Order: sequence, then C-alpha cells, then structure tokens
Amino acid sequence: MEVLLLDLDETLYPRGNGVLDRIDARINAYLIERLAVPRHEVDDLRRRLRDAHGTTMRGIQANYDVDITDYLDLVHRVDLSDLLAPAPELRALLARLPGRKAVFSNAPLCHVEQVLRLLDVADAFEAVLALEDLALLPKPDPRAYAAVTERLGVRGADCTFVDDTRANLIGARASGMRTVWLAPGPTRDGEVHHVITRLDELGPLLREGFRTE
Repeated sequence: MEVLLLDLDETLYPRGNGVLDRIDARINAYLIERLAVPRHEVDDLRRRLRDAHGTTMRGIQANYDVDITDYLDLVHRVDLSDLLAPAPELRALLARLPGRKAVFSNAPLCHVEQVLRLLDVADAFEAVLALEDLALLPKPDPRAYAAVTERLGVRGADCTFVDDTRANLIGARASGMRTVWLAPGPTRDGEVHHVITRLDELGPLLREGFRTE
C-alpha cells in the first residue's frame, strides 16, 4: 500500500452524531423551497434519489433542471461546530498509520474543510479529494476513483480505501483498490476485502499486511 484513502462523513467521526441529519434537513429544505416537493413526500423522495443515484445531488441533477452550485451552497454551508470537536485520539491514530494519507469524499470542499478543521486533523492528510476534484461525479462512479488515482499519481492497486458505505467500496474494488468497510456491526462480506467496526482497528489490519484467512 502506498496511499491510504479515507472517507470523511461517519468514517472520521462517529456514525449518527447528527452531522448527516443536519445535512439531510437542509436537503429537505432545498427540495421543498426550490423544487416545490410536498413536505409529506420529501423524506421518501430524498432517500429514493440517493438510493437510485448514489447521492441525492446526482438524483436531483438527473431529474430536475437545477443550478447545482446553488444546491451545494444551501445544503453544505452550515455550521457544525456544536457537533464536532478536536479529536486527539483520531489525530494520534492517523499519525501511527503507514503510507500517504488522503481524504476521499463525496462532499463539497467547504464541508470537508470544515469537518477536518473542527476535528483538528487537516494537517494529517497529504491531500483532500472533494466533490469538485471529482468533476461532480461522486463515488461509486468509476470516474471518481480514476480522478483520485490520477491526482495522486498512483494506481488503484497502490491504494487502500476505507469507507462506511458498502457500495462505494464495491466501486473501489472494481478500480483495483484494496477495500475496508467501516461497518455498523460485525459482519462478513465477500465483496469487500476487509470489514472493521471501529477505525482504530485499521492499525492492526495494516500491520498484518492485510493477511487473509
């Protein structure tokens, strides 16, 4: 492994801490205010767009004539300082992990930068690959993984990718990357290389050189 790629949301900070709930509420507001979706339908529509297209943004692009910059600004320019705080244990873990390190996120740069700043780990990463760096083509679009490897000057086979979303890892594996699923609970999965339930399990996994059973 040359490069360790880490997803951002619910990977670098705990699952269910309220960040994505706040983002989802702002997506709902966009759907109601800009696209006139009835309030009682908005939660179901948001989930259907996300499930069908990988991200709600891609679903909106595919189904509506919208200004995507307006969407990203409304949804992601939100203060998260009451939900995230400096994470010294995360910082220490990142310092121990081998290889070059980069964040690989479907979120826009303004969101990624805020989260890394609030966690106080921005300088732990060589690079940040946000939505703008992917030409607005988020994971699991194959072009997203190609954009990352081109930017970092490596092959897919040189990368290990950690994400909490299984579909993103299946796409990464197809691009040649080693995959680690940060799953919500213990499980086995034949379509990803490794499954962990806590980010600090990465240390032993990497030290073992991804020894398989």
